[in-house]
Amino acid sequence: MAGMHAAVTIAKPASEVFRFFLDLDQNVPKTDPSIESVVKTPEGPTGPGTTFRFRQGPPGKRRETVTRFTAVEAERRIEFEATIGPLRPRCLLTFEQVGEGTRVEFTGHSNPIRPLRLLSSVLDRKGQRIWGERLRRIKTVLETPATRADATDPQPFSASGPEE
Repeated sequence: MAGMHAAVTIAKPASEVFRFFLDLDQNVPKTDPSIESVVKTPEGPTGPGTTFRFRQGPPGKRRETVTRFTAVEAERRIEFEATIGPLRPRCLLTFEQVGEGTRVEFTGHSNPIRPLRLLSSVLDRKGQRIWGERLRRIKTVLETPATRADATDPQPFSASGPEE
């Protein structure tokens, strides 16, 4: 099957996990150290039509990514589309309460513009790896108990993972 798929179960209620994904402007920097800035438009509650503009990458190789939510069903699903260079991915995140945790499932297609369409399956595999790692980092952030210092001075999640 062509396309991207990744899933993770997070030991938190669906309402909390879903809220994390709605507040990308606040939460993505905690899970991706390459993010320099995130701008959400319009201000206010996140819903269909909300756009997030991400700026990321090292100096000289910075890039902008734009993600727009196209449908939001509270605590159940978020549909979105993005512009990432020559890619126009269309994706879906679903949230399912399982016991005391939440199963988050990501599916999507990279939708490259011509002439990269011939590389769709390769780009989908790369996107799947990226989303698998992204979901694992989100799981770590959400399941790591917040300390008093974290609550007042949140630090981005380290790419090397939490120290043991």
